[in-house]
Amino acid sequence: VLANTNHGNPTKTLGLSHFLRGYTWEDVPGYDDENTTKWTPQGITTSADALDVGVYQTKKVILIDWYNSGGQGLGRNALLVEPYTDSSGNPNFKAVKVHGGGIMWYGNLLYVVDTNNGIRVFDLNHIYKVTVGDAIGRQSSTDYEAYNYLYVVPQTLSYKASTLASPMRWSFIALDRTTTPDSIVVGEYAADNTVPAPRLVRFSIDYTTRLLFTTNGVATATWAYQVDILRMQGALSINGTFYISRSNGASTNGDLFTWIPGNTATKYTGALEIGCEDLTYNRNADELWTLSEHAGKRYFYALKATAF
Repeated sequence: VLANTNHGNPTKTLGLSHFLRGYTWEDVPGYDDENTTKWTPQGITTSADALDVGVYQTKKVILIDWYNSGGQGLGRNALLVEPYTDSSGNPNFKAVKVHGGGIMWYGNLLYVVDTNNGIRVFDLNHIYKVTVGDAIGRQSSTDYEAYNYLYVVPQTLSYKASTLASPMRWSFIALDRTTTPDSIVVGEYAADNTVPAPRLVRFSIDYTTRLLFTTNGVATATWAYQVDILRMQGALSINGTFYISRSNGASTNGDLFTWIPGNTATKYTGALEIGCEDLTYNRNADELWTLSEHAGKRYFYALKATAF
């Protein structure tokens, strides 16, 4: 798939403090990622999450997920799908219809948050080429289609959220390689003063299996904190310091917070582009990556993390 990319991303210089590099989206006749209102970019992860060396199959890679407002599911040049056995006993698949506010790539696995349900996991060792056509799923014994996409990535497992008195909203996810063992941070978006306040939660992850540590099939959080920051769109942790993105609507730059638990957070007003979203970190280059979602103002870019 990496050898068969079919769209370009022009470079983009942004007037942000500690800006390192950035890109925008294709805007050409018949294909307009920059301005389309049918799809919206949300989550970001890189090959530095996948493997600590930062390179995957000899390439430095950035993965970004998009959700479809028309309900066709999640994906862009490869569609994420959920396999099932249909009523005739045939293998089939359907589109994954989630918001996909955050993604995390770890080894061969892609973790995608599912807002009301937990986390879905997809195996990038199993990417399948399908027939290009308008339909979804099995059309015949030799013909599978995926809304005109050439590739599908089937879901391999999921982590179902436990029932809580105040259910968790699974809005974003990021990898932390600076803990022992490695861990993930997940968190929730809240637009107003909800009760409880939005939370950040940490789970340990096993680098040998690429799966969360479990006991009797249950992954238990190792840390959780109520964070009094509204409109969080992404969060990650580097050596105990949290970096948090906050959006401020469709016309105002987003804010970046740094925070060490037990201390007051530091706010960098307007440090991020309008419509900021998920965060990820490449420690090989000290790059804090994020992206912006609004049509006509879509970029993905890196800032120098330790400058904040």
